Amino acid sequence: MTASVRVYLFGYLHDDFFGRVVVAPAERTVGDLARQLSAWAPARGRDRDAPGKVTNEAGEILDPALTIREAGLGNGDIFTVGPTA
Repeated sequence: MTASVRVYLFGYLHDDFFGRVVVAPAERTVGDLARQLSAWAPARGRDRDAPGKVTNEAGEILDPALTIREAGLGNGDIFTVGPTA
């Protein structure tokens, strides 16, 4: 039996000044990560099914279909969920 590796990340929404610590299995997708962070947002009217683009600390856009591991995110990394346009 293989244990799931969990990573802790710091997530920010473009319109919220609070950062959130997210602990997730490395096998979850970037899209799942973005949807989870968006679900915690206080903003009303946010489309939680299509939360927007996800970028890493360098500002590179991450493919929402990639797993956290495949996207190159690891413990302590920062990601931001922003608008699609």
